[in-house]
Amino acid sequence: MSAFVAQGDGHVPRVSAHAISRPRLTAALETDTPLTLIRSASGSGKTTALVEWASATASRVVWITASPAIAPSAALARALLRALPHADVAHDLAEDGWPAVTSRLRHAEGPLVVVLDDAAPVDREGVFALCRAIATTPRTRLIVATNRPSPFDSEGLDLVIDTKVIAPSDLMFDTEEISRALGVDDDMAGEIREATAGFPALIRALVLRGAGTDTESLRAANTVIEDYLQDRLAECGFSPQALQGLLRISVTDSVDLPLAVALTRDPDIAKALDQAETFGFGRWTGDGGCTFTLTPLTRGMLRRELRRSFPGEVAHLRRLAAEGAIRRDMPLEGLRLALEDDDLRLAKHVTMSGWNRLLHRDRRAVAELLADVPVARLKQEPLVAMLLGMSLKPSRLRRQRGLQLLRMAVAAANSRRPTLSATERIFIWAAESASLRAIGRPEPAAQVAARALALFQETPESQWQQYARDVPLMCTHIGISLYYGGQLDEAIEVWEQATALAAAHGSTNGFHGICLLAGVHALNGDLPEARHYFSLVRDGEWDPELLDSYQSTFYRIAGAMLAVEDGDLPAAKQHIRFFEPYRATSEHWTTMASVEAWIALHEGDAAGGLERLESFARLRGREASAAHVRHALSRPRVLLHLALGDVGTAKSIVQRDAGSDRFGTVVKRARLALIDGAAADVVRLLGQTRLRPSTARERAEALAVHSAALRRVSPAAAQPSSATLSAQLADRGLTTPLVLLGAEDFGAVRADLDPTGLATFPRRSALPSFASRPRLTPREQVVLHALTSGAPLPAIAAELRVSQNTLKTQLRSIYRKLDAGNRSEALEQAARHGLLPD
Repeated sequence: MSAFVAQGDGHVPRVSAHAISRPRLTAALETDTPLTLIRSASGSGKTTALVEWASATASRVVWITASPAIAPSAALARALLRALPHADVAHDLAEDGWPAVTSRLRHAEGPLVVVLDDAAPVDREGVFALCRAIATTPRTRLIVATNRPSPFDSEGLDLVIDTKVIAPSDLMFDTEEISRALGVDDDMAGEIREATAGFPALIRALVLRGAGTDTESLRAANTVIEDYLQDRLAECGFSPQALQGLLRISVTDSVDLPLAVALTRDPDIAKALDQAETFGFGRWTGDGGCTFTLTPLTRGMLRRELRRSFPGEVAHLRRLAAEGAIRRDMPLEGLRLALEDDDLRLAKHVTMSGWNRLLHRDRRAVAELLADVPVARLKQEPLVAMLLGMSLKPSRLRRQRGLQLLRMAVAAANSRRPTLSATERIFIWAAESASLRAIGRPEPAAQVAARALALFQETPESQWQQYARDVPLMCTHIGISLYYGGQLDEAIEVWEQATALAAAHGSTNGFHGICLLAGVHALNGDLPEARHYFSLVRDGEWDPELLDSYQSTFYRIAGAMLAVEDGDLPAAKQHIRFFEPYRATSEHWTTMASVEAWIALHEGDAAGGLERLESFARLRGREASAAHVRHALSRPRVLLHLALGDVGTAKSIVQRDAGSDRFGTVVKRARLALIDGAAADVVRLLGQTRLRPSTARERAEALAVHSAALRRVSPAAAQPSSATLSAQLADRGLTTPLVLLGAEDFGAVRADLDPTGLATFPRRSALPSFASRPRLTPREQVVLHALTSGAPLPAIAAELRVSQNTLKTQLRSIYRKLDAGNRSEALEQAARHGLLPD
């Protein structure tokens, strides 16, 4: 406390001759908010800022400096009554304290501000009584300054009075203020701000010292800063044990209480940290003051002293601090501590403990931290090399070094190197798999993922138990690689393992796996399972940021697919809005595009859906032309073109893009044969294939097409197939496979499944009627094919071994069916109806 501050007599202290004017803070204090709270360490300029404001404000100011004597509620009320303007002192003092204070405030003339400086000692009862008094008197307000947590930080106080907080960072000098105070240019002011963090007492010390603008002056300024900190430490009066504890804590940037006790072996270290906060050496942050962080200046000074006083303990303290950082989900701090000691084995341990955080949250910082480690050293720890390689790979300038490190790490994992543990190989292979997947090589990615999974399943849990926090996310990414490599059942199994493991360890790292299970089950048509996993996300107590993150993509996919099955298209569209930030970057973009197209199809907006799908593909550039991408998008493209009546383009897409070894392709061809009226071909295609459905949705869609084809032959012949379809739809909770039939087939099959019309099946097909589509005989198809050659009619007749008159008769029939007047129009109409050969 400064010597010139008044002791509770209500008068404003005098402005110091050495005070530095700061109009920014004066403006911040001139507010209409009833309570302004300033909490910052001693030496941060709270009182000076208040004095400057008080000298400039038009309001009447009553200044109370709190002390232990006026900390109790009743004593504070008496102190306020002595300081506040009054008319009848005897009457006020005869009443109970706080009613009298409230009465005095209500009768005060003009705007009145009560300043309560050094307010931390005031008890909770007094704090709430004072705030209630201020809140009920519109022409008064309260400014409170404290140097440590106090009842003014109590939960619930904001329900009593509106509060504005001036944070410690607001009190720090900015570059302009330093430049003005010291008379230096902006560059030098920036250097001083970096060295001092803008701490007001240090700036004031430099002003008194007279800092120059050259290097020597700045070095002298640093000496002034350290001398100031040393004086402050002496002023605190720390016990030798507490001071040694602070030295040991300085090994890391921040500590929670368990880590502080572990580093200092002092169960009472919290008291020393509270005292350190009061004097500005650090600050408790987080809910309930769970983390203590030393100021950079204090930490630098204490750390230098730590190396001088306890050199033999530093390595051990760093390891303790690294373990503490891992426990607090701060692996980057653990990695920094390991590298400070050049301990790559510790760095490997930190890497496996915080793999996902380091790669996704801290990637850039990891690249900077590891950038100067020689490759020869990284060869000794391939997992650390893999971490750096993956961190560098997205950078254009450093991509080649990143790839070099990835190859080096993978080669080590694939070798029989005895020093590499099974857990390290699993991590490296999982990362290699993710990298292959990211560059559009899903099949090799799945092969590497299968290798990683096999090794994980045969490795005893005791070998990876200490890394169990990150193992669920690692398994989740192995599953994603298996999924995009076509190993669907294996992917689902590993995601189930990952979520179970996360739940067993009380970790939220199962969130991504649950989302994937919800989305993939919904896509597969297993709606009971999809609804189960969807509800686990929707009803769970997850961090709201997770629900809007990349990890929630398949949760949104599940929500959209389930909403379509329920006929709630607005809800489905609401879910896909969350795709927007990830359209250009997400590896799941083909699934996102397919779901958007699925919604457009059911909404009756096939043209808009097709445009959005192709726009999505254009956004992704060259990767949209990859074979696996064209196959993934062939289904939505075929369905959208059929919905537009464009059978020809749909056939071309199946011929060009659909994989020949997939049951889904058989279903596409059977659907097109049904549209062509070739019911026998549908039965043959679906009955003779050696391929089998991979999902419930494929099975239901195939049954729907099969039932429609049989019904064209005989309603009785279709009954067994329709009964099987009905059971399948009921078991899986599906309705949409029916709407992928042409309008006539949809009506017929729906009537078979629901003769009463009371079921919840959709009321209309997503596809148009194809009944008016021209039907050509096999011979007419041959003639039409011959017309595409462009040869003259005599040559075509000779090639087909018929007379020219016979050919003309066949052409007249073709022209009539196609509503064409000549050869050119016939070919045009045939192309539009999908009748030309592929």
